Formats: sequence, C-alpha cells, structure tokens
Amino acid sequence: MKIAYLISSLGNSAGMERVLCTKANYLADRTNHQVFIIAFKPLPKDLFFEYSSGLIIESLNHDIKHKGLFASILSRTRLHGSFKKALSERLYLIKPDITISMFGKEFPILNKLDDGSIKIAEFHYTKNYLIHLIKNIPNLSYRNLRLLYATYFQYRQRVLAQKYARIILLTDRDRQLWGNKKNLVVIPNPVSFRSEMKADLDSKQIIAVGRFIAQKGFDLLIEAFSLIASKYPDWHVLIVGEGQDENYLKNEIHRNSLEDKILLIKPRKDIQNLILSSSIFALPSRYEGFGLVLTEAMELGVPSVAFDCECGPSEILTHGEDGFVVENGNVKLFAHYLATLMKDKELRIKMGKACKRNVIRFYGEPIMKKWLDLFTELKSKRQN
Repeated sequence: MKIAYLISSLGNSAGMERVLCTKANYLADRTNHQVFIIAFKPLPKDLFFEYSSGLIIESLNHDIKHKGLFASILSRTRLHGSFKKALSERLYLIKPDITISMFGKEFPILNKLDDGSIKIAEFHYTKNYLIHLIKNIPNLSYRNLRLLYATYFQYRQRVLAQKYARIILLTDRDRQLWGNKKNLVVIPNPVSFRSEMKADLDSKQIIAVGRFIAQKGFDLLIEAFSLIASKYPDWHVLIVGEGQDENYLKNEIHRNSLEDKILLIKPRKDIQNLILSSSIFALPSRYEGFGLVLTEAMELGVPSVAFDCECGPSEILTHGEDGFVVENGNVKLFAHYLATLMKDKELRIKMGKACKRNVIRFYGEPIMKKWLDLFTELKSKRQN
C-alpha cells in the first residue's frame, strides 16, 4: 500500500512534526507499505528529527511569501491555484492508496482532487483551539470580530470534515466537542521514543517544554512558581522552547524577581536528557490537542502536573497516580500540586513507577495497530 502524508513544513521542532516522524518511521521500518512525506515549503538542510531512510521525503517548494497586504490579496487566487495544481500533479504521479492531510492549507482542497486515493485527515489540535487562542492573546485588537471569524472558521471546518473518509482525533473529549460524527475516529499519538533510562527524581528541577505562545501557559507556570519559590529555595524551573512571547515571559520572570530561579532555553535535540535530569514535568497549557510531552515524561519516569485543559491531560494522566490534573486555569492549585511533589521525593518515586506502567498504552505497537487496521478497513471498503 502507498501512503502519502501532507505537511506544510519539516523545518519545525514542534509536536506535529515529531508525531509524523514517529509514525512514518514505524510504517517505513516495520511494514511493507511505501510511505511518502510531501512538504509544501522547501526542505531545510538539516531536518530536526531523524527520519527513516526507507521514507520518500520531498517538497513541492511552494513557499508563499507576500510582500504586503495588497500583494497578498491580489495573488491569493493565483497562489491557491498553483498550489492545487502542484499537489494534484504530485499525487497523480505517486498514485497513493491513502493520502493523509495534517490539517494545513491542503485541507480545503484535498478531497476535491480526483487522484484515486482515499482521503483522511489528522487533527492535532482541540476543536476550539482558535477560539482559545483569540481569548488568551494579551491586548489583542478587534477581539470580538476575530472571535466571530473563528466561529465561522470552525463551522467551515466541520462542513469540510464531512467530505473526508475519516477524521482522526486524538482524544475522546475532542470527539465529543466535534459532535460524534460517523467519520470521526480517535487514535492517540504514540510516544515518540523508548528509553531504558529513567529519571532518579533526585534533582530540584521542574521542566516544561513548548513554544513560547499564549497557548502553552508558561506565564501561568511563572505565576504558580512565584507563589512557592521562597519556600523551596533549592528548586528552579527550566522552560525549553522558543517563540513570539519570549520577551513577555522574560518580563514576567523579572517582574516576579525569579531571574535566578527560572531559565528559558532554546529547543534541543537531547530533550530526553533534560527531562531525565528533572524531577517534575509541568504542562500549564491553556489548551492542547493531546499533550505528547506528557507521554514522553511518563516514558522517562517523571511525574507531571498539568491543567485539565481541552484536550489531552485528563486522558493521559491518572490524577494522584502518575501525576496531578488541575482545574484548568487554577494557578494556586497548580502551585499546590507542584509543591506537593517538590517536598516529597518518595511520592515522586511512587508516581514515577506508575508512569512507567501507564505509558505502555501509548507505545508504537498498540497505537500503530489502530492505524494499520484503519488503512486495511478503508481500502477493503473501497475495493468492495
């Protein structure tokens, strides 16, 4: 079977690219399927993640860079047409059995391409992600107008989604938000690595990982830690990432006089080592699609504290067993559970052991079996 994944870019170090790498590598190395990854933007010289040599990775080299508002408006139709033509020609040449959209700019047009492949789409966000984003960006102009557009955008997504053979969601909670349509299937993300090494949970370090944007809630983590920092002077926080809110987060750290307690560092390929050298993982996100980093922390035996946001943490963590799931946005309670773990190493060790047991359900084998069963089912229905 030929399977083609479509993604905007392979130049990022974000969760969607990590998940794609994990799944595509599994299919290339452990099945007889031929797997293509088609990026739209030019491929970087060095890919952040390590992709299997058995994959066919290529680019449409369709990198749209507008020079201004009017140029953007005038060229939108032309660029849309050229992208559709380039993608269509590529799929006709490859002739995949299944084409998978990652919910990028291909999503509105992929189902219209008559290349013979079965069209499915993966949704790596919560259904309400755009509304959450608009509500949580500080000092955003025209907020109500943007919320109105977000409502229309979500309606349009639901209409388009009905035209796909399957829409893959990451959590049951998100499936409920979408409305339990017949073509919705829930398949969680597989943990992106396996490790024999586990954290000793002896360090006085809390770690958080993600882009520096409002969604990830690192300002809430800074606020929470400020409430307990004086009681635990040996502890510090490491936040790994980059993004548009870096200066804002630095200002928040400065405002709370935590420059010697909270450190921001750029993404690194050895993120596993950073988590291994930590004793608590924090996920203060305002919303998520899943929370892949939680499964990665679990694989390394590190208990987590996470907000019960849409969607993911409550379906990954078992509250009080392998971590704590906190009422969404309750900073004081988040601080309380951080402190609960900070002061009790035996509890950290107990939860770390539970992490190692509970993460097994997110291993590649059980998750990818669901994908393989889906591919077989869809192809069988097409043939019949």
